Amino acid sequence: MMKNIAYMGIDIQFARLNALDAKRGLVFLYEYDLPYTDLMAFDGVIISNHVDEAFLVEHNAVLTDYLAKGGVIFTLAEKGLPWLTEVANWKRSPIPLKDREARIIATDHTLFEGVTSYDIEYRKGVRGFFSRGYFETVPAHAKKLVVDQQDNVIVYVDRESTNGTIYAGAGTDMYRIYIHEDNSSSEVSLQMLEAIHTEAARNRGDN
Repeated sequence: MMKNIAYMGIDIQFARLNALDAKRGLVFLYEYDLPYTDLMAFDGVIISNHVDEAFLVEHNAVLTDYLAKGGVIFTLAEKGLPWLTEVANWKRSPIPLKDREARIIATDHTLFEGVTSYDIEYRKGVRGFFSRGYFETVPAHAKKLVVDQQDNVIVYVDRESTNGTIYAGAGTDMYRIYIHEDNSSSEVSLQMLEAIHTEAARNRGDN
């Protein structure tokens, strides 16, 4: 049975959900409620880039326990502290945003299917919206989905480090920024949700 997906962040304008998000089955999870929340009530948790990292370090066991039980986490944060330690810290790219590429090199479930690299690189002719950085390292078994022109990894999926699944994006707001674009990138947000639901069902062993 399909469950809702939590979207976690602090309560600021950029992290709040709207009617379209609610219709899609997203539920806002106020980060400071994390210790009191049963994450197993959700198919997955999207961790936005608007989080209090020190608080996540303090309560990392909640995320670790969720993954141990087969949970799905899609982190989009510019991580710099030791929480969700299976994911390396975010590193700022030295390539100027106007020159940096975001190359889709693989799809996963429906994620990035039919989406062009050009459409995630540019918005209204301006380059650099997808991500400013990359992961210093990624697990050897991880599936790389998006890289830059130096093959630094921007988005990947890891199914082996835990009993669950970790999708990781290096400081990218890829759920929100493309929703209203008039090109292939507008599919990314729904594809993220579909991938999370599919992965959650796989981890549960649903037929």
